[in-house]
Amino acid sequence: MTEPPPPVLDRRRITLGVVVALVVGVLLVASIGRLAGFGEVTATLGGAHWQWLSICAAGQVVVFIGWAGTFRRAVAFEEGPEIKSGVALRVALASFGLTQLLAAGGVAGLAFTYWAIRRLGFDTRTAAVRLIALNAAVYLVFGLVAGVGAAVTSANGAAPLGMTVPWLVGLPLVLMSARWFTAENRVEAWSEPAGGRLRLALATGVSAAWWVRRAIADPQGRVVLAWAALYWIGDVASLWASLRAFGGSIGLFPLATAYTTGYLAQAIPIPFVATGGVDAATTFTLAAVGVPMEVALLGV
Repeated sequence: MTEPPPPVLDRRRITLGVVVALVVGVLLVASIGRLAGFGEVTATLGGAHWQWLSICAAGQVVVFIGWAGTFRRAVAFEEGPEIKSGVALRVALASFGLTQLLAAGGVAGLAFTYWAIRRLGFDTRTAAVRLIALNAAVYLVFGLVAGVGAAVTSANGAAPLGMTVPWLVGLPLVLMSARWFTAENRVEAWSEPAGGRLRLALATGVSAAWWVRRAIADPQGRVVLAWAALYWIGDVASLWASLRAFGGSIGLFPLATAYTTGYLAQAIPIPFVATGGVDAATTFTLAAVGVPMEVALLGV
């Protein structure tokens, strides 16, 4: 088995990524800050309660621990190799770092994670299935959080229907499609790696969905979902504490709806923007559920 080469990043590329990411970040803050009013932003910043940022920082630590745990248990599921927690944490840090510097819908981080899985001895297709399954498990938890938040805020009017209806319609369709493809009487045929590129891509996706379905039914597999839940809890708690630092107050379900809707911006492949697109989108989704624009801007 030929070992895949590691992702190569020279100093020039890293420097370029940092500079462009900073420029984009400044432009985003300047644009939204102008909309919110720089006077309001300055006043909000001056009245900040900085002690809340310690909770924000702790939440980000939980994010890395949660992702590392998810990766470690996903690799080990169904007789995979057991890796040390420190190794999983290093993979998490490197993956997140690449996503921050060279984001294109998260492709840089995914590429590194795929390389790490291949280094653990998985063949090309199995590594691809395991990578997609890992992310599918993480985003299954994300989708459930979004669905519950959308259902509650749609019922009580705490969020606009434009933010909630897509979740209430789209999420069940995705879950029903996954259930259909992974039914016992058809999953073997649909996961067979044969045909052209589109057929192969579909087979890989179905195989990943089937892996997640098996994980849900297995106590060891459900541990993967528990670690994924910890990942999202850390990130939402971090955002909540950050908003509190700047005087923001928001309920749990509106926060979940605003967070998950804004997070969808990460799916947009904009090179170098990294999480800037997520931050910008989340600023507006938070404003849509009642958070003052200047607080939302500083909080994200």
